[in-house]
Amino acid sequence: MFLTLCGLICITGLFYQASYNPAKLAAGYPVTVQNVEPADLKLQGIDEKTYELSSFMDKPLLVTFFASWCGICSRELPQLSAYHEKHKDSWNMAAINVTEQEFNLNNVRSFASSLTVPVLLDKEGKAMENFGVKGVPASFLLNERGTVIKTFYGPIEKEQLEKALSEAGAGTGERRKGRPSPSFREAAF
Repeated sequence: MFLTLCGLICITGLFYQASYNPAKLAAGYPVTVQNVEPADLKLQGIDEKTYELSSFMDKPLLVTFFASWCGICSRELPQLSAYHEKHKDSWNMAAINVTEQEFNLNNVRSFASSLTVPVLLDKEGKAMENFGVKGVPASFLLNERGTVIKTFYGPIEKEQLEKALSEAGAGTGERRKGRPSPSFREAAF
């Protein structure tokens, strides 16, 4: 009886997971929910300044959602930030902290101290809702019009990011032919 109940719960979970595909929520669609345009999305930065998402859209923009307690985020985001620093003339990047899920804002400040990209605080969950974010890390590549052109859930493979940036018109000039593509958590930049 117990095993039957466990099996039923697992099957129900699998059906739910199969019916919900977060990639359908974001990829290729303008980042809008309830008629909110990306230009209307304003967030406070860790530096206590207010930023509009539209201020980063003079070139393709990589928006990465993270949390200080996320192990993958703590390994990947500093490397993404350093990679962006080398290519900041081609594309922009902003890291959005899912602040309403944080235990302590000082942890976020400590985490962000090593980053060279703007760190924005999503205190009310509006950015998460706007992008349809259900977990971290989640990254979205937007074109200059604010349309999501590529969605990344989990760690980003360097080759995937370079390809997406190239398709968005922001080349990095670092394609390595014939070599395996390490993820950012494994890559040495």
